[in-house]
Amino acid sequence: MIGWHELVETVAVIQEILLAEEQAQAGILTGNYDAAGAINLYGCAYGLPTSISGIDSYWLRGYGDTPPQVLIVIGETSGFTGSFFESCTLAGHTSNLYGIQNDKTRDHPVIFVCRKFRTSWPEF
Repeated sequence: MIGWHELVETVAVIQEILLAEEQAQAGILTGNYDAAGAINLYGCAYGLPTSISGIDSYWLRGYGDTPPQVLIVIGETSGFTGSFFESCTLAGHTSNLYGIQNDKTRDHPVIFVCRKFRTSWPEF
């Protein structure tokens, strides 16, 4: 749970700098349950949407009534994002106040903003 608050704050800043029409269509895709849990636990205070994830049973929750068109992607590689999206830009990095190296800061430190899904949500 070290770094959860910082992660959510970073994602909130990223969402804030999206264009207004993108903010209305934005979702948050997480590659691990830690990030999904952090977004779902602390994100409502920042107006963030519930996270979407394929990890464990998170996939059962789906993506909501309206599939997002723009995704903030946490915990995935550029290879993953490049195979599912036409456009992804590096938007931030995970960190924590204590400078502690953990799987978020060491193994999955990048946060992307991705657009133009290459497949349909049900296929994904």
